[in-house]
Amino acid sequence: MQNVRGITTFIRIVQTGNFSRAARELGITPQAASIQVKQLEEWTGVRLFNRSTRRISLTEEGKSFYETCVAAIGAIDEEVERMRDSSQEVVGTVRLAAPVGMGSRFVAPALGRFLEQYPRVTVDLLVQNRIPDIVGEGIDLGILPHPLPHTNLVARRVVTSPFVLVASPAYLQRHGRPLSIDDLARHRRIDLRSWITNTVRPWRLRRGDEVVVSDGRASLVTNDGDTLIEAMLSGAGIGLITAYRVAPYLRSGRLETVLDGMVEGELSWSIYMQQRKHVPQKIRVLSDYIYHVLSTHPDLQQRVGRD
Repeated sequence: MQNVRGITTFIRIVQTGNFSRAARELGITPQAASIQVKQLEEWTGVRLFNRSTRRISLTEEGKSFYETCVAAIGAIDEEVERMRDSSQEVVGTVRLAAPVGMGSRFVAPALGRFLEQYPRVTVDLLVQNRIPDIVGEGIDLGILPHPLPHTNLVARRVVTSPFVLVASPAYLQRHGRPLSIDDLARHRRIDLRSWITNTVRPWRLRRGDEVVVSDGRASLVTNDGDTLIEAMLSGAGIGLITAYRVAPYLRSGRLETVLDGMVEGELSWSIYMQQRKHVPQKIRVLSDYIYHVLSTHPDLQQRVGRD
């Protein structure tokens, strides 16, 4: 036990660079700190510090011993955290907020397997197209766009999906497939008003080495991604949307991408949580599970369009 106290004092002296400051933080006298280090040197059989009237520095043996001590303390802390987690029963309610497209399409279908594994957990799933007040509304986890400005939340980026231009085969048969940015002026345009910014999402396209914004009068503007998809399926025109939202329709052939490789921009999502010193086990396991579901889902991968 005496050596453990000495190691703790030794580490703090190295980190503060000062016997007196380390002693103050540990609640002991500088004389006691000096005695503990001397006893540690007697135990190890080496001199740990070079001392002068103005400063201290580690000897070569002291540097090696410090690195070993820090690694050992870190391993102990990790093991204690593991044991604490394993002793905690996974039980209680977790409030999870997600946008409509992400919540209904990816999160809700995956919860059955999670609840089978953790039957004493209740998931309060809030599906809404708005940025919630995570702290004020008592939300434990939020799937939200990345990055959020001016936030102290802990973010774990999980997926990034590019934007694509999409239309139905019937529309393209009637009006032709656009082969250039200029061709878009002759097509009906469907715009999506972002619930994140409350502005119409611009069409940014690459022409050679420059990125241009394709302007034009929209035939239809909507603030809902599912409504945009239904409009495109009906042949209403060409729309800009994130690839993950239309992945099943692209696979089935009910929708097709146009101007592949020319559309710029992407949308990233992160799992956010409140800052906590010790995250409750019920929140940790759900966060890890949702991260796995989203990061491995084939529709949320980058590759889109026609080769």
